Amino acid sequence: MPDSAKAKQKNCVDEWIELDNMESILYCCAGLDIHKDIIEACIVRGITGKPEAKRNTFGTTQKELQRLVEWLSESGCYSVAMESTGVYWKPVFEAIEVMSEYLENIWVVNPQHMKNLPGRKTDVKDAEWIARMLKVGLLEKSFVPEIAIRDLRECVRLHRIFVQEQSRYKNRVEKFLQAHGFKLSSVMKDIFCVSGRALMDKLRDNGRITEQDVYQNCGKLRSSFEDIIAAVCGEINNAEQRLFKQLLHKIDSCQEDIDSIFSDMLLLIQPYQEQADIIDSIPGFDMLSAIAIISEISAAPQEHFSSSEKLCSWAGVIPRNDESAQKIKSRKIMPGNSYVKSILCQAAWAAVKVRNSPFHDWFWSHQGKLGRKKAIIAVARKLLTLIYILLDTGQLYRPPEKQTK
Repeated sequence: MPDSAKAKQKNCVDEWIELDNMESILYCCAGLDIHKDIIEACIVRGITGKPEAKRNTFGTTQKELQRLVEWLSESGCYSVAMESTGVYWKPVFEAIEVMSEYLENIWVVNPQHMKNLPGRKTDVKDAEWIARMLKVGLLEKSFVPEIAIRDLRECVRLHRIFVQEQSRYKNRVEKFLQAHGFKLSSVMKDIFCVSGRALMDKLRDNGRITEQDVYQNCGKLRSSFEDIIAAVCGEINNAEQRLFKQLLHKIDSCQEDIDSIFSDMLLLIQPYQEQADIIDSIPGFDMLSAIAIISEISAAPQEHFSSSEKLCSWAGVIPRNDESAQKIKSRKIMPGNSYVKSILCQAAWAAVKVRNSPFHDWFWSHQGKLGRKKAIIAVARKLLTLIYILLDTGQLYRPPEKQTK
């Protein structure tokens, strides 16, 4: 064996011995390494010395998950930690939640916070390593909300996908119109307003838009009738007409899906309506964004995060601390939760446009020095901190009174 391999193996053994010498805080615990089709499980038991390890392998079907739960119950193991990327951990977590009245701890751990030792790359060793790390209290628990919030989160993220899909088809319609000489976007700010959609329906049905169609459907637009008539002068053939009909049908179908999923979101948010109203009272937020925030951080973030700073760090709206030898290497924000970050940034852009609000005044007094992007991230952090405080106190937002000289 080469000297490098011997040194690597020796360091690995030393690390395991050092871990065995650490004080245990749990007598019996399990580690799960979850993949798409298999789950490697290991139960370690004991307080002092090298713990006893019991290993098993399971599938990921519902029948196999039930066998995993029974194996944990029969072994008297009620502290479980699992490592997984993607969504593979979700059915396993929900299956083990059935034992919630018996379980003391059930953790999903971030792989970035728990690195494997050199030479310990097999799945069985990963599961044992997770269990032994949990046993001595070296794991960091990831935030997993209750099942009702998780259901709401799936609806909100699906709603976002439907909206993005509809936007893609709307952009395709705009390209179609431009490609065939219809300059509707030049005379309308939104071609999918009531007047614009009425004209497109006429084009879909007749292959052309007449002057009478313009006079009947465009009564309250800034552009003159002459400009609109000149912009929509043209004609499409039967094949192009059928293609345009398919595009409009796709947009209508997406709108039906959006309305349906939003109705489901309103039903799921009813137990948390008070918290949604609190967020809705903050400048920049509406009911949709309030529901989206609750689906990501839960209705009671103070129960999962000990301070607003930790919540902001989890969301990724604070600068990283990358400093060495008194030199700052980077102050870029952390990745965090991309869904929360995007919602907060959208709300921040809306909040800074509300005149006489503290967010408006702060942004426009700092964006010159910080830059617009850094300033808007700072506003997003202020909004998330405010949400944390208001949800903790249960009070609606009240704008601060301006002091008069």
